[in-house]
Formats: sequence, structure tokens, C-alpha cells
Amino acid sequence: MAEFVDLATGSPLLAVVLLLVTAISGVLRSWITHRTTIRHEAETTHRVQLAVDGTNSAERAAVVRACAELEAASHPLTRLQKPRVNRQ
Repeated sequence: MAEFVDLATGSPLLAVVLLLVTAISGVLRSWITHRTTIRHEAETTHRVQLAVDGTNSAERAAVVRACAELEAASHPLTRLQKPRVNRQ
């Protein structure tokens, strides 16, 4: 780590390039995460629309609920999410 700090502080141009590369990689990572989330939501919406097509209004709530349960079961929990406790 000390070699990296010495290298970056020894050349201002190198320090600027390292700063720009770090900033660009952060922006790129955020953009890719955002686009992945947008695509996932679009696919989920499309699946729900396909499931709801052809059902009557009395069945739609149950179909949407079933789709939501399947969707939730198909994705592992992230470290920020806590498992839901079923309190009945």
C-alpha cells in the first residue's frame, strides 16, 4: 500500500488519472446496477401481465399475489433484507 501512495503522490498526473479511473469505475458500476434493476422490473411486470391476461377481475388479486410470492421465492435474500416473519 505504501508503494501505491508513494507512486500516486510522486506524480500529480498519475494521481489525477487514478482518481478519474476510480470515479469512472464507480459511475459505471452504478449505471450497470441501475440498468440491471430496470430490466429485472420490466421482466417481472411482463410476467405478471401475461399471468393476468385472460383472468376475470375476481381472480386477478390472487394471480398477482401468487406471482409476487414466486418472484420473492426465486431470489435469495441480500444482506440488507431481513426474512419476513409470518405472523398469523
